[in-house]
Amino acid sequence: KRGIPHRPGSCDVLNYIFVRWCRWQGQELGAAMTIGGTGCPELPPSSKFSHTGCVWSVDAEAYRRLKEGAYINHDGAGLFSTCLLMLIYPGTVCFQQLIADAADKHLSRWPAKLLGEFGCAVLPLTIAFATPHTAWLAMANLVWVSAALVAEREKVLAWPRLLMRMRATRAVRKEGVYAPGFTHIDAAGTRLRFVAEYRAVIMITTCIVILAVDFPSVFPRSHAKTEEYGYSLMDLGTGCIVCASAVVSRAARGVAQGPCSGAVLRRLASIWPLLIMGLVRLVVLSGMDYHVPTSEYGVHWNFFFTLAVVAIVATTLDLGPQASVAVGVVLLVAYELLLTVGGFAEYILHAPRTGLFSANREGIMSCAGYLGIHWLSVGLGSLCVAPSTQRQREAHGTARRLLMVAGGALGVAQVLDFAGLPASHRMCNLAYAALVIGVDALVLGTLAFLDLYWPWTRRPLPLVYGGVQESMLVAFLLGNLLTGAVNVAAQPLLMPPWAALLTLAIYSFVLFVPLGVLRSRGKALKLS
Repeated sequence: KRGIPHRPGSCDVLNYIFVRWCRWQGQELGAAMTIGGTGCPELPPSSKFSHTGCVWSVDAEAYRRLKEGAYINHDGAGLFSTCLLMLIYPGTVCFQQLIADAADKHLSRWPAKLLGEFGCAVLPLTIAFATPHTAWLAMANLVWVSAALVAEREKVLAWPRLLMRMRATRAVRKEGVYAPGFTHIDAAGTRLRFVAEYRAVIMITTCIVILAVDFPSVFPRSHAKTEEYGYSLMDLGTGCIVCASAVVSRAARGVAQGPCSGAVLRRLASIWPLLIMGLVRLVVLSGMDYHVPTSEYGVHWNFFFTLAVVAIVATTLDLGPQASVAVGVVLLVAYELLLTVGGFAEYILHAPRTGLFSANREGIMSCAGYLGIHWLSVGLGSLCVAPSTQRQREAHGTARRLLMVAGGALGVAQVLDFAGLPASHRMCNLAYAALVIGVDALVLGTLAFLDLYWPWTRRPLPLVYGGVQESMLVAFLLGNLLTGAVNVAAQPLLMPPWAALLTLAIYSFVLFVPLGVLRSRGKALKLS
């Protein structure tokens, strides 16, 4: 279908403004403005506005055919482009802290503070990760705005004092003299702030991307989930959720879980929401005849079942940090040999679906890869466990080790790619596991250095970040429910850019602000 001719209206004008703004910033829209001739076509630059309107809806059968080809991504976005997006996290945290310093005197009540935090801590992530092809533009905007805020805060005559303070901090670290290390979010000094920030931003962007991919007018197909091999933003979501949960697990903190039988029973009792959500998702989507790509997890399997399997196996074996890393490496290498030498890669990608196992082979077999990611993440989390008396020199060593892990893991992923074994989200192979560990270690390391060398007293953790990282599973469940609600209520594949970004902003507000409200009252929604 083509656009329906009509007189120029507000939809055309808003779409024209969005496209012209992107061009003014020097960035063309990388996402396809139309799919199959439908959607909201890009306005010609020679005209003031378009005489062809946006097709906001089509019949159910036509939309289903549209969805079958709307999410196909054979090539991905590339390893470098995907890793570059991770630099938006420390940029956003820095931006939020500077805004909090500037607005502290004007926002005294918590409702106003919460709205301000949403505007400077969540909304930049929403816009940046809804349009990942403009990552360099998002970083440039964060840098120049942050630089302007620093210039406003530190007058010209105060800059020498600021530089002397930073040099003194470096000298203290070299001498090993006692100095405060990482900041904490609890009175006992056992919960590191940069870990909480990492968990929050990872979950926020994961929830944003699972809806943003439904808006091709802003989200490029190169960052949708890859069909077989490749690197994209959406591929990272599930692996990062597993990693973010494991870095603060009991095993990572070295806390004994008690008798194995009792721990397994408690774990079974705590993961019932995952099993119920997985079953409900299966029944509802089947009943609605909702199009779900079977190449992702299979016909009946979904990621909620994968999380349940990983939780049960990890709790049953109860490995410590060092043992977790060793077993994780052995498992991932053995699984990679099974895929390549044993021929299971070809089976997973191209075999017919003749039985229950073969119908769900992607989801069932990828559990081995996700379990390996969990155990490697336990070792990564053990690097982030710090006593309350940690010195700055020790803290610097922690941050340095995190970046070394990031470099090593990403190097392994690149070497495997050169060797003809690229990352596959669908199989969760060794290269994908290395990519996930490298990306998460990179985010942790950059946030750790930002926390360690922040030249001023840090403001409290944003309420939204605190609420999300305390209720990660709930945020993920609600994000999936709201994503389904948006897809049922509208046809997002046909929405123009301005409507897509507005929907994503409202979605972020509805999903994350209530968790910040609960955080302000000292409460959290935990399912385990």
